[in-house]
Amino acid sequence: MAQSLSWQRNLITRLFALVLIVVMIVLFVFSPFYSRAILWGLNKVPVTVNQVAAESQRGDGNIEKDDQYEPGSPEWVEQQAIKNLKTGQILLNEPQQDQEISALQQELAQELTKENHGLSMAEALAQLQDDYQQQNAQLNREKTGLDQDSAHVIVVLGGGLGRDSARNIVVNAYTKMRLERAVEQKKHNPLPILLSGVEAPYMQKWLKQHGVDALLLEDRSMNTCENTRFSSLLLQKKGGAPKVELITDAYHMPRARRLFAINGIDTVPVDAPLPIAPTEWQPSKTNLMHSRRATYEAIATMRDIWFGETNCREVP
Repeated sequence: MAQSLSWQRNLITRLFALVLIVVMIVLFVFSPFYSRAILWGLNKVPVTVNQVAAESQRGDGNIEKDDQYEPGSPEWVEQQAIKNLKTGQILLNEPQQDQEISALQQELAQELTKENHGLSMAEALAQLQDDYQQQNAQLNREKTGLDQDSAHVIVVLGGGLGRDSARNIVVNAYTKMRLERAVEQKKHNPLPILLSGVEAPYMQKWLKQHGVDALLLEDRSMNTCENTRFSSLLLQKKGGAPKVELITDAYHMPRARRLFAINGIDTVPVDAPLPIAPTEWQPSKTNLMHSRRATYEAIATMRDIWFGETNCREVP
């Protein structure tokens, strides 16, 4: 009899402890401290720019509206020659054994070899080309007011679509908050805007209604991995952007920054608020949206680190 009562008391004690733990977990999830704790952990994930991929984004700060040819390609060389003829400058092409060297290039290279004994003709031409590129980049930076550490573009990631009262497709509350942040940022730092995601045409429409026009639209990506990959490809075609100002919500930001870094782009985080702000300390239903966002991003970040995204297309 005593053993039976002891077993019942132990069972009741364990059930009470289990219920207490469940209640505490629920209260924690409904509190603002749960999402804050996960956000703190997400911001501890390292963001390291892939320097190999970054070479494709080495631009001078000028984002062109039209697609640009790949640097070093015959089309790029011809395009640069036309630009330099218009500005009265001389393009010094990289030497090739089977390429005819112009009389002016040869004269400049000979003068350089005289000044630097032991320097070959090919090395002299390469040095002249490097000097030209550095001077041209410096002139462009001075003209645009940008330096190597400045952001070149404002990138806004889509957050989804919805429908209005007339059943028309419009940006949802998440995307709207990001666009409102972009309008504010555009006033503070008037850079070209890139909209990323299948939501881009509707984002563009919303911006135009608020007096802002986005220069670049990437409207093929279906997830964050594709957002970063396709946006980096688009920026590469437009002249390159080593650093961008990135607009998304705070929970999404660490993962998006890490994926942009993998694609060779450094990011300046510009957090957009969520539609409902969390409470200061007390548990509330309004905190549940933040808890869900934080949990999703934590799981997605661990998946990206351990397995990578299997549903990320290589090209648009």
